[in-house]
Amino acid sequence: MRVTAIIQARMGSTRLPGKVLMGLHRESVLARVVQRLRRARLIDCIVVATTNRPSDDVIVRECNSLQVACLRGSETDVLDRYWQVAHWFGAEVIVRVTSDCPLIDAELTDQTIQAFLSQPADYASNALERTYPRGLDTEAFTIAALESVAGGTRTLRTRTRDAIHL
Repeated sequence: MRVTAIIQARMGSTRLPGKVLMGLHRESVLARVVQRLRRARLIDCIVVATTNRPSDDVIVRECNSLQVACLRGSETDVLDRYWQVAHWFGAEVIVRVTSDCPLIDAELTDQTIQAFLSQPADYASNALERTYPRGLDTEAFTIAALESVAGGTRTLRTRTRDAIHL
């Protein structure tokens, strides 16, 4: 099964705007998240899902410098951004991680994915019952579960060379 990690990122945080690109020991928070997820053995593909707002152009540039795929979509319809990523990148299993978790643990992420893959389930999470500190949350779910939740007819948008624009 193709496992695709989707990192949702945007500059417009209401609590701390721009936190995703804030410096953390000479690197952005987003760079830390991407680097740590790259250590996960069970992830086949990592994609950053951001918005099509001009303020998020800097996220696309950061993704280009990190050599990680990036998809742009609606600021308000995060579910559609996930659906678009899943279809463009052929995801069968989606791993959801937020961009403000620079201490995400690849081994714990792998454990969550492995638990998901070893049982017939549509969804798995290490945060349903809070046993780990915040910032280590990982969710895994099937494309079928995503499509069930998304409902309705969705259409794929066009893509450009450096990012997929919605």
